[in-house]
Amino acid sequence: MEPSQTDIGVVSLFVQVIVYMYIMLYPPIAAVILLGMSKSNTVGERLAAARKVCCIAGLLLFTFAFFGNLILDSIFHISTEAFQVAGGLLLLTSGLSMLLSKPADTETEEVAPTGKLEACIVTPLATPLLVGPGTIAATIVKIANLPEGLSYRLTFYLALATTLVLVYLTFYFACKFSKYLTPALLGGFEKIAGFIVASLAASLLLAGASGFYKSLSAKAHEQSTRDLYGESVAQMVLIESDNAHLG
Repeated sequence: MEPSQTDIGVVSLFVQVIVYMYIMLYPPIAAVILLGMSKSNTVGERLAAARKVCCIAGLLLFTFAFFGNLILDSIFHISTEAFQVAGGLLLLTSGLSMLLSKPADTETEEVAPTGKLEACIVTPLATPLLVGPGTIAATIVKIANLPEGLSYRLTFYLALATTLVLVYLTFYFACKFSKYLTPALLGGFEKIAGFIVASLAASLLLAGASGFYKSLSAKAHEQSTRDLYGESVAQMVLIESDNAHLG
């Protein structure tokens, strides 16, 4: 018995969503940053933190998969650009903190390493590093463009859960490997991770600012066209302009 087109479509969607969402989440970066932030912690403490990060990231992903458009547009009226700027500012704060941190003395490391790791589980690890504005937007768009049918929607949710398992496995192997690293090397990881985080923050801030500029330019162009030609003619001019851009 040959598989139906629906079966092939479901399998293709399952693989596509896993690859797409893993790339969007990109856990290797978050795993390196986790190691940099936990140079005084044990492997067990890192794994416990990784589990919490994955649970929080999963909660965020599924919340936005179910209610994303309702939360951003209907309730809070938050644009993607505003989300990008907010995420960029959060990342920038974390990145600068890591870059400018000083080696802790022995007493501090004995008293508060776990507290430092706990403090970074939600921000920046779960969000915006794993589940940032781009990931949230991608999730909302992906689920909005699914083919009709319950099987496709259920496949998407199953693929999302599978992706989160792969994310945890990435953290798991990174934490297991970390026991072979010296404290000095982990301290170096913290500086490298801080630079990566600050760079990602700059990227998000630039993307958000660029989006705001394009949005304001489009509104200014629309308003000037209406003032110049009047309402009815302006509609025709704007439609022709949109068609020209699409072409």
